[in-house]
Amino acid sequence: MKRSSHLYIYIMCMMICFLCGCKGKQKPESDTTVTKVKPTPVEVTPKSVETRGIIGEGSSMNVMQLIEYDGDTLDIVTANQMVMGGLIVGDAVDVVYSLIGDNLVAQTAVNLTSLQHLWSQHVGGGEKKSLEIDDKGLATTYNMSIQYDRWAVRNGLLMLSTPKKVGDEKPANVDTFQIMMLTEDSLVLMSNSIAFSTAFYRDN
Repeated sequence: MKRSSHLYIYIMCMMICFLCGCKGKQKPESDTTVTKVKPTPVEVTPKSVETRGIIGEGSSMNVMQLIEYDGDTLDIVTANQMVMGGLIVGDAVDVVYSLIGDNLVAQTAVNLTSLQHLWSQHVGGGEKKSLEIDDKGLATTYNMSIQYDRWAVRNGLLMLSTPKKVGDEKPANVDTFQIMMLTEDSLVLMSNSIAFSTAFYRDN
């Protein structure tokens, strides 16, 4: 009876040792779980750049070769952006472009040479009003209720400055116009703040 009890205890001890040995060979579980998270892409707004130069001979219907005044040459896609005043080799141009993918793409383009003329409109009775834009940045008005003495193109907009009065410390007033049309013989401007008749024909 005692021998049977000892045998039973011995068998139980052997089984416990065997089970503990098997459990010890199991690969320990990691205490930390690593989850891979895919990064969210960040949308970057293309930066716009304004530049000026001369339209080069390498221009085509959809690409304008721009020779900047500092000597650099850029190829700017103009497929979806008409050049106001025409894509004419040798003419001066103001361009606002951005980098989209691998291409420089025009947002606005204004032919400055085409803009530099005397522009008039008939007002009845054989009279006419005129706005003259020259190649030195000077503007002159004739028979108009508002006077301008300087002009510039910034971001595709025509900016006309009124004469500054002698002794006036305030900066000259500047009126801004969107160029709706600029062709060889027509100029159409639009302003939301100025009561200004905007359709002109080329007078020189």
